[in-house]
Amino acid sequence: MAASSTAHAHRIAGDPAAQPALRDELLKDIFLRLDEAADLARGSVACTTFRRVVSARPFLRRYRSLHAPPVLGGIVAEIRRFQPAEPPHRSAPAARAVARAADFTFSFLPKPNRWSTRDIRDGRVLRSSPRPPPRSTASCSWSATPCTAGSLDLEFEPFLAPANEEEKESSSFRVICNVLSGKEVVTFIFSSATEQWQHVNGTLLTRGNAKTSCKLFVRHYVHNCFYWTHPHRSDLLVLDMGEMKFSFVDLPPKTLAPPFEVMKRAIVELGEGRLGLLTLDRSCVLELYWRDSGVDAQEWQYSKAIPIPNCDGGGCLIIGRAEGHALILQPGFLRY
Repeated sequence: MAASSTAHAHRIAGDPAAQPALRDELLKDIFLRLDEAADLARGSVACTTFRRVVSARPFLRRYRSLHAPPVLGGIVAEIRRFQPAEPPHRSAPAARAVARAADFTFSFLPKPNRWSTRDIRDGRVLRSSPRPPPRSTASCSWSATPCTAGSLDLEFEPFLAPANEEEKESSSFRVICNVLSGKEVVTFIFSSATEQWQHVNGTLLTRGNAKTSCKLFVRHYVHNCFYWTHPHRSDLLVLDMGEMKFSFVDLPPKTLAPPFEVMKRAIVELGEGRLGLLTLDRSCVLELYWRDSGVDAQEWQYSKAIPIPNCDGGGCLIIGRAEGHALILQPGFLRY
């Protein structure tokens, strides 16, 4: 009986199908213990086995759930290029490597169309052009924005829908497009699976100045909701992605920006499901307010003030936020 058990154990240990699976599980456990994504990247280029384990989508999803991604920089529309994090930021070496390796000029897109970056989310970049490229030359998925009667008088705001679990595991995606006409906004959603646009909702912008423009709305995404700020409005326009319905949230009176100061506010995600509001005044001080999420939540509460160093003349703008970081444009350089 003992000899038979020993032989059976040897057969299991020598099974070529069992050994790679066990080795992969051990490698995953080791790689998950690496705190720095840069160390993970260096390990992935050591051999094909390491790269196969590290590049698997289930592993990457698990790693990201345990370790916050580093801030490498941003594709900034205002300066029309990728701006890497710079010293003394600890991600500066990795950011330089990304800037050298990636094609952030999108040279593979068909020419001579004037492509503009409209949104970046979940590892995808959405770009638009005044004219659709020929299907025979398109380098990636594309679709025309939804057309309606009198479309020459309309404004369009296309942006990426947050990826669901299925889309995180595949190349599928969805695009949302707000169509603005006068004081009414209508929302369509495009699915790469069906290659069709579908009307989902709309609302009247009954508050604020009649001269509402898509160009003055600034979009933010927090807790499965999109929020839009506008320099002429005293509220936030909210689109709940779960119910696909619009609503409004009033802003604290002190935070109302003067006309044409478009990039002075940002909606951010705080812990415990709370909603945060960052405002930037003319003395280069960031003020943080918070409230619980939801239309019926309590009023905004003041949290704290954060002075911005080396800022003269109040020329700063909040041009982005992601993963708990705000991107602030100062004359001469960027701050993260």
